[in-house]
Formats: sequence, structure tokens, C-alpha cells
Amino acid sequence: MSQWMADVSERNYLSAEKLANKFMSELARCLQQIQQEARDQGNRQGMGNEAMWKLEQLRSINDRIKLRRHGPAVQMDIHHLLLTPERKFYSVDMVPTIQISGRNGENEYYVAKPIKGASNAQNAWRRSFSLHEKKRLVTLDQGNGCRKQILRILKVMRHRDTTLAPLTSYHLKTVMFRKTDELTDSTLWRSECMGRRLMDVIAQMEKELDRGVMPHYFLSDANLLDGLGRDAVFNLQHRLKKLIHSKDKMMKLLQ
Repeated sequence: MSQWMADVSERNYLSAEKLANKFMSELARCLQQIQQEARDQGNRQGMGNEAMWKLEQLRSINDRIKLRRHGPAVQMDIHHLLLTPERKFYSVDMVPTIQISGRNGENEYYVAKPIKGASNAQNAWRRSFSLHEKKRLVTLDQGNGCRKQILRILKVMRHRDTTLAPLTSYHLKTVMFRKTDELTDSTLWRSECMGRRLMDVIAQMEKELDRGVMPHYFLSDANLLDGLGRDAVFNLQHRLKKLIHSKDKMMKLLQ
């Protein structure tokens, strides 16, 4: 426990920022240790080709894996061979999380995510519902529905239209979850209904933007639009309204 005391403030608050930095330092130390141990290990007689290949990979692991802070997460970029370091193989985001037993007996999870501009930003923690969201997404399209496809289409629209860029994947998922709760009949989400359901989700989003309130799916008192400026919210609402009332504009964006 003493190793974490440096991350506690004078008022006994656990610093989210310091813990995230320590998490990244521990990951870097582990990579260096793995690489050093592999380099210290000689080539043993009788070692097969596969074992030799794995050992060679470990000997350069700290050179091929790069760490960097990415919001509350530590992003681990895994690259191809040393001869082509610019070629990234894949990336993994890892977020330090604290598990606390809730009042109802279920575990609650909090991530080290400092709030920008807050006076106590270093001590800020946010509750994470990622496990709940993952479970919801896994079962979202039971019965061959089109909800996940609609989410993909919305992400494509956001990527192609710079006006929609402020919308995060979390905004899109939240509105989709809410519309799914409203339209509970699974037959309404069949593939042949995808066009109508897409417009329903966009209309729901436009309505919430017009009100200036997009409630968090799990914490209804939290407004997901609070982080956006008034101008950004107005521009988003105005753009979605145009898309709803113009088939040509919608088709142009989707083509």
C-alpha cells in the first residue's frame, strides 16, 4: 500500500493523473524487463525453431512497442519488424480502473480521467459503464437486427461531414440505446427497415440537440452535451435537421 502513498494528496484524495502516469511507468518497466531477460537468456541447445522465433521477438519487444498517454488510457502501439518501425501492426488502449462494491452489491468501476479545466482535475475520477455497454452491444442485434449496421452508418456520416465531427461514438451509442428501448418490437429492426430506423435515430438525436439535453444512458442526471459549446450544439442540430428534410443531401452523404 505504501507504494501508492505518493499518489495521495494532502486531503487523502487519490490522484487520477498520478495513478495514470504510474500505470504507464509500470508498463514501460515491464517491457524493459521482458526484453532484458530475453537478451540475457542464451540460445539453448535443442531449442526448436518456434521457441527461437519467440525468443527473438521478446529480445526486441521494448523497441517494437511504444507507449503514450491517450486521455485516461495508455495507448500501446505494436509495430512490425524493426526494419519497418513506421508500420503499426495494431494498437491497444489500457485504462487503470478501480473496482468498488456498490450499495446494491454490484461492483462499480471508476477510471482515472481528469476533468479539463476543473480546479481539482488531478483528483478527478469518472464512473465507467464500459462492461454494461459491452454487454448491451453483444445482445443488441439478437434476431438479425440492423442496429449495429446503423451505428456503423452514423460513424461514417460523422467521418465524412466535418459539421458532425463533435459527435462522439458515445453520443451515437446512447441515442441508439434509447431508441432501442422505445421500439421494443424486434421486427421493427429487421434489415429491410434499416432506412426508416436510421432516420428515427437521427431524428431522436436532432430532438435532443434542439433541447440541449442528451441524458447519459446510465446516469440520467448527466448531460452528454455539457462538454460541447452552444455554437457546436446549434450547428449539429441545424445540420441534422437539414439531412432529415433533404433526401438529396442524405443520399449524397451516404454515397
